[in-house]
Amino acid sequence: MKVHLFGLPISLHRRLKEESGNWSNAVPAGHQFRATPIESNDKGPFKQAELDELFRGVSEGFLHVVIPANRNWDVIRKRFQFDCRIHLARLRDPLRDLTWDILRDVLHAVMTMDETWLEKFCPRDLRDALLLPPPVFATYRETADYWRHCDAYATERFPAAEKLLADVERHHRRPDGQGGRSWLDASNRRYRFDSARHALSPTDRKKHRSFRFCYEIPAGFHYDVTDDSGKKFKIEIDGRSQTLEHCNVTPWGFVRKG
Repeated sequence: MKVHLFGLPISLHRRLKEESGNWSNAVPAGHQFRATPIESNDKGPFKQAELDELFRGVSEGFLHVVIPANRNWDVIRKRFQFDCRIHLARLRDPLRDLTWDILRDVLHAVMTMDETWLEKFCPRDLRDALLLPPPVFATYRETADYWRHCDAYATERFPAAEKLLADVERHHRRPDGQGGRSWLDASNRRYRFDSARHALSPTDRKKHRSFRFCYEIPAGFHYDVTDDSGKKFKIEIDGRSQTLEHCNVTPWGFVRKG
């Protein structure tokens, strides 16, 4: 596991690094740790250069991110929700009174939780329901918003999320008429993943790694989407509704004509 402590003010970062003996025991042996400070005060927003550092870390596999809770979470949520684990840690108020003992305990608690989360929820292959695109894949009432429920940050919520994933399998993993099973949404649209992987994104072209629920997505991976009855269907592309017989959709919900 790769853990990234991101967003402590630089003066506090320096003090804690010294207290810890260069981050000694920040994470157990065999895991990796990175700490990136920022220049602003306790409550200042992130600058773009600082966010770019976080984005690079995720591309390098630092998928377990710990951020002081008083930062501008929304910009990070929009970029990374459901891609990696983002822990908003209420470390200390005021933050400048944070001690190494407190921070170390928080980091170890995050790792303990995420080890369990990875075991229960991290996809094992490209057929996993959590890779389906939430902006496009239509669910039923029984399976509504299952991605958010599975992105749980309290262990007591894990059992309900596991049950919900089983419900998704039961309602949406349907025979495809070709001797196999694939995903069928509530709008009767069939999602089959395309082994050709020709839907290269700008991120793919830059050779950056991409993740979904901490699972690395191969470059160009997408679903071939059709109506299960062979009819044309409406779908939004770049903000406009279009009527198609087939399209390609990525796990992030980016749509293009097939």
